[in-house]
Amino acid sequence: MRSSPERLAWIVLLGSFFVCLTLTVMTPLGARWYVRNARRTQGVSLQVQRGPLSVVRGGRGRPVSVADGSDDIPEKSKIVAPGNASGRLLIQPSDTKGLAPIATIQLYDETELILSSARSPRFVSSPLPHKVTLEMEAGRVRINVFGDSGRSTVVEVHTAHGLVALKEGSYEVKINSATEATVRYGHAEVTNEAGETLQMEPKERALLSSRRIEGPLPAARNLVENGGFEEPLGVGWEAYDEQADPKQPPGKVEIAVASIGNEERRVAEFYRNAVNHAEVGIRQQIGYDVRDFSSLELHMATRIISENFFGHGGCGTQGSECPIIVRLDYKDIHGDDREWLHGLYIGEPADGWWIHGWHEQVEPGTWQPYNSGNLMEELAETPPALIKSLTIYASGHSFHAMVTEVELLAQE
Repeated sequence: MRSSPERLAWIVLLGSFFVCLTLTVMTPLGARWYVRNARRTQGVSLQVQRGPLSVVRGGRGRPVSVADGSDDIPEKSKIVAPGNASGRLLIQPSDTKGLAPIATIQLYDETELILSSARSPRFVSSPLPHKVTLEMEAGRVRINVFGDSGRSTVVEVHTAHGLVALKEGSYEVKINSATEATVRYGHAEVTNEAGETLQMEPKERALLSSRRIEGPLPAARNLVENGGFEEPLGVGWEAYDEQADPKQPPGKVEIAVASIGNEERRVAEFYRNAVNHAEVGIRQQIGYDVRDFSSLELHMATRIISENFFGHGGCGTQGSECPIIVRLDYKDIHGDDREWLHGLYIGEPADGWWIHGWHEQVEPGTWQPYNSGNLMEELAETPPALIKSLTIYASGHSFHAMVTEVELLAQE
């Protein structure tokens, strides 16, 4: 039986109509979806502060030792800071490479991190944020999240215990038996594997396990005022200088602006170009009872540009003149006055010069984080009861050094 030509014509006509209608509606919707959701990779660079770091590029192949940094870290790369190594990831939209970053990730020692993805909207009209996704396997990171030209930024940190989602602000994420997230400023949300969530505000902390979220808890107390030197030096700090030969140029300490990666930061700058001994520093009176605290840690970012002891580096003939020395004065639980010291230097000392256990040689000219570890454990034989003062100073002949991000964190 032959088909009706009229019926076939109607089928073709109606089919063409619906195809046309579908294309008319779906083409602009598809274009709108693409403009909204299309993304491109961000520019990710790695700065090595204390190396070498281990990098598996793109998640494939064998680990490569990186001592001088890299301007191109692809997605899926695994970065490991072994031993006392440390580094910093800078993340920028690909069209603004060289300008301010939208996020920085400071990797401290014994940290393992995978850069799962780092992507930004391809089109300016897209309302979606910049997004960075990390998988953290061990260690401790400090994450700063910034906006960019009206577009927000979101950083997600996945751990074995759940998810930490970060908006613009400054945060710390640490993994021990649980994931510990701390909000310095900004807002965060933590979610465990059981689906429980917790919103976190500034100066709050949470402990995240697979089945439980403990928090919000008080963040560790920072006993240092104006440690980022955003205020004048006289706020919180007292500057001083001493020298053996009054005929020589004096040393000076003042607030300056320096580049840390692609960020501009205010720093305390110590400088002298002369001979014979001098000491220039800043001191802060603290007066805080820490007998009920289980953890006390000193953090700071340091940079030693130069030093000169008769053409040598080190900390002088007696080991007491380093271009950066930090001294913590405290009373122990027996009421005795004590001090804790840590000195940083560059270059090689002359033969016979003293090197103390509290000395540490660092790379010249680069910003490097310093973390004391838990001083309550280190000083367990004479536990601190009262922190009297914190002093940061440069000592020697000629030196040029900088310090910022000074924190003395006490935690119950």
